[in-house]
Amino acid sequence: MKSTLKLTLGLTSAMFASTAVSNVAQAEDLTLCWAAWDPANALVELSKDFTKETGIGMKFEFVPWTNYADRFLNELNSKGKLCDLIIGDSQWIGGSAENGHYVKLNDFFDKEKISMDDFVPATVVGYSEWP
Repeated sequence: MKSTLKLTLGLTSAMFASTAVSNVAQAEDLTLCWAAWDPANALVELSKDFTKETGIGMKFEFVPWTNYADRFLNELNSKGKLCDLIIGDSQWIGGSAENGHYVKLNDFFDKEKISMDDFVPATVVGYSEWP
């Protein structure tokens, strides 16, 4: 269940981020970076629908879990160009938000009339609420 929630959040974030950020929205292809595991393979399949609907192609950079944090935190902190989208670990949320690595989606949600009620409740609690 936990991996399904992360997959759902990741795919949703990828779709919103690609639309919300003007320089990304005009890209012909987006590269999504994540850990190499079965949910990543499922995301490859789901991305085909995203490409059909948007015309934006998807590329993927998957690395083993043993290298995941080092590889992608280095990518974020060095302002690397490999990843247009990174599915980060939930433990990165605070530090990554403080360092400007996440796109605030409030205005986009308001414009598109997206409500937090549109998401799986456990995802909202787990990824957007602070105790």
